Amino acid sequence: MTGLRQQFGLAVVGCGTIGRIRASFARAYPGIGWLGLCDRDEELGRRLAADTKADFFTTDYEALLARPEVSAAIIATDENYHAGPTLAAVKHGHRLFIEKPLATDAGESAQILAAIEAAGVDAVVGYTQRFRRRFLVVKEKLLTGQVGDVTAVIARAFMNRMGPIATVQRTNQRSNLTPMVVSGTHSLDMCMWLMGDKTPVEVYARSNDRTMSAHGTKDSTFGLFTMDDGALFSMNISWALPTHWPAS
Repeated sequence: MTGLRQQFGLAVVGCGTIGRIRASFARAYPGIGWLGLCDRDEELGRRLAADTKADFFTTDYEALLARPEVSAAIIATDENYHAGPTLAAVKHGHRLFIEKPLATDAGESAQILAAIEAAGVDAVVGYTQRFRRRFLVVKEKLLTGQVGDVTAVIARAFMNRMGPIATVQRTNQRSNLTPMVVSGTHSLDMCMWLMGDKTPVEVYARSNDRTMSAHGTKDSTFGLFTMDDGALFSMNISWALPTHWPAS
C-alpha cells in the first residue's frame, strides 16, 4: 500500500505547562501538517510559538478555531476556562482532546456533553492514566473474568500542597477548584472505567479546609459511592500535605 496518510491541522488553545508539552509533541509528530496556538498571555504564547515553529498564533481562540487549516484541537487552558474554546471547537466540527476535567462546573459539563453529542464530533478527555500498562493489564483481567465480579473499590490519592497552591493562584474563581475536581478526577475516572457498566446511584461525601482555606480551596474530600448492583466505591483525596512531603 502506498500513499501519504492524511495530515491534521492542529489548534492548541492554552500555552501553559500542559499546552507546551502537547504542542511540542505535536510539532514532532509527522501527522501534524499545520500547528496553530492561542493564549491570552501574548508573551507566553509567542514564546511557545517560536519554540515550536508554529504556523500561527493569536490571543483569540475564536480566530484560531475558525482557521480553514484546523481540523483538530487540544484544549489546554486553565481548568476554569475549558467551556468557551471547547464549545467553539465543537461548533466548527473539530476533533477534540480536552484536558481534564471537562469543566469545573456541572452545568458547563452538561452543556459541553450535549453539544458534542448533538454535533457528533470525536472528542476525548485527557484521562491518560488509562493508557498505562499496569492499568491496561487490570482492565484485561476484569474483562476476561480472571478477577471476578468487583464488589468493593478503594482509591486514595495524597499530594503535597505545592501544586494545588500554584493551581488556585492562577485565578480568583476558586470555589470549584477542589482536590476532587482538579486532581481526584484521574482516580475517579480510572475506577469508574475499571468497574465498567456499574453506575452510581448514591454518593455521600465530606470535605474539610483547615489548611487550604487561606487559598480559597479545600484540604480533602472523602466520598462513598453506592453502585446500582450494590458495590461500594470509596474515593479519598487530599492535597494539603506539607510542601516537603514525602521527603519528611
